[in-house]
Amino acid sequence: MENVKPKEVFVDQWTAELFSNFTGVYPLIEKMRPSGHYRKIIIERAEEFIEVIARHFQGTSLNNTAEEIADHYIATAD
Repeated sequence: MENVKPKEVFVDQWTAELFSNFTGVYPLIEKMRPSGHYRKIIIERAEEFIEVIARHFQGTSLNNTAEEIADHYIATAD
């Protein structure tokens, strides 16, 4: 099993930028980062984000799960 590589997930820039500007995301991660519970809360926020996109942008589909969007945000947040 040495040659098994972890799956790389690609989150497109449009989705990443839109999510990072979604209401409450940035202040939320800054407040929660020390607690260790921020991943769960960011995933919940990403689920809300996906619902808003589906409701208000008909015909637009996101190619990532809430977990993938949240993990990408956490990995790239300053």
